Amino acid sequence: MLQGAVGLSHPEVGLGLSARAARGVTVSVVVVVVGALISYKLGGRFAVSNIAQIVGLAILMVSVPRALRARDVVLVLLSLGGVLAGGLAVSNIYGYGLALEYLAFYTLMALWLFWCHGACRRLGAQEAIAHGFAVAIPIALLVIVAQLGLDLQGGADRRRLGFDDKSHASIYCCFLAFASLRFLRGRARLVVSLVFFVIAFLTISRLPFIFAPLYFVAFLGEYRRVRAEAKTPLDVYVVHLLMAGVVLTPVLLAARAAGLFASFGRVFQAGERTDASTQAHLLLLEYAARLKIADPGSFLFGVTPGGFASVLARSDIDISSFAAIDPPGYEKVLEGIAPMHSSLGSILLEFPIWVAAGYLVLAAWALWALLRRGETVLALFLVSFFVATVFYSSQTELYFAVAWTAVIAMATTPSVAPSRAGRENAGSVGQRAHRSRTRRGSATAMGDE
Repeated sequence: MLQGAVGLSHPEVGLGLSARAARGVTVSVVVVVVGALISYKLGGRFAVSNIAQIVGLAILMVSVPRALRARDVVLVLLSLGGVLAGGLAVSNIYGYGLALEYLAFYTLMALWLFWCHGACRRLGAQEAIAHGFAVAIPIALLVIVAQLGLDLQGGADRRRLGFDDKSHASIYCCFLAFASLRFLRGRARLVVSLVFFVIAFLTISRLPFIFAPLYFVAFLGEYRRVRAEAKTPLDVYVVHLLMAGVVLTPVLLAARAAGLFASFGRVFQAGERTDASTQAHLLLLEYAARLKIADPGSFLFGVTPGGFASVLARSDIDISSFAAIDPPGYEKVLEGIAPMHSSLGSILLEFPIWVAAGYLVLAAWALWALLRRGETVLALFLVSFFVATVFYSSQTELYFAVAWTAVIAMATTPSVAPSRAGRENAGSVGQRAHRSRTRRGSATAMGDE
């Protein structure tokens, strides 16, 4: 089944991208997608996934050395300068020093995303990136299933799948569920996607419930696509059986293995603990907003990446209400290690104002571009992902960059989207592009560049 889900050879080479460069881009994506799963710490915050991040970026840079534009370099340097200015400001006001490990991580992430964007825009690397996801997803499935088995065998109440937190694991599984629908081929993509989504619920996190409504829409759309691709009555019969299995599997699991899906109880039997957790998260967002407007330096340059908890502990803001609701969280604030539980809030507070504005513009542009190009699956994922990360901090993990890689790559395709990981050959793509230009009556209909 997994062999039928991916192409064994590189499907297409983008315009201006050599076969060797395309293979390099594909390998870099595989390294990052799979490496994001291995977040075991080697020392401090440095994890195995950070090694994958460095190796993947190095392969990408060597494969397409001219992908970055001059203005991209200027923007990265300007943002780094803003972070350093913010570091000076918080050092003078709060006596807090810049966390270099966070700065290094985000610099690598920014370079990766800019490089992927440039490779897609200038060299047409979308197919190479799509093929990388198609190759990496089955490998990721094997790793996650193995890690889940270890967690269940060990009787772990918090199934983290190798991550620091169950919610990190659940969000990445949700992304891989959507990515399977988009990048894999054949009927197998429905099965693989569903397995990822079921595992997301097994982590006991409540975040998959945010993804669930739009995931169902995406899954139904791909089911209809698979049904339309059926060529024989037997194919149609198999597809219907597959859909019936999709509907019945959650019911059977809930009935026979309800103890494994404690996330349902956490949502539908919410009590004082859940209410307190929600209130604590809202208080952290309130404190972040107050820090942002506390002084001109924080407003313009932010309190530096990873500086939220340390700056909050040193500020004059009264956090006694938070201490009463969440004593362990309060201790983490004093230690300077408490997350804000919001990627959006962290980006708005900790980074220079133009970086925060750029993130919002990126999200809006990507959604518009995906919808315009008919990338419905990734558009539905992006909406769910954005909402979920408003209530959880994901930007400190490599999978955050992996998810944005898929979104950016497919949002920069020409007006006729590339084939799904080798489902169609290059000639068919060219023919569809030619028909598109003919219908529109303009030779400029291919893309927005």
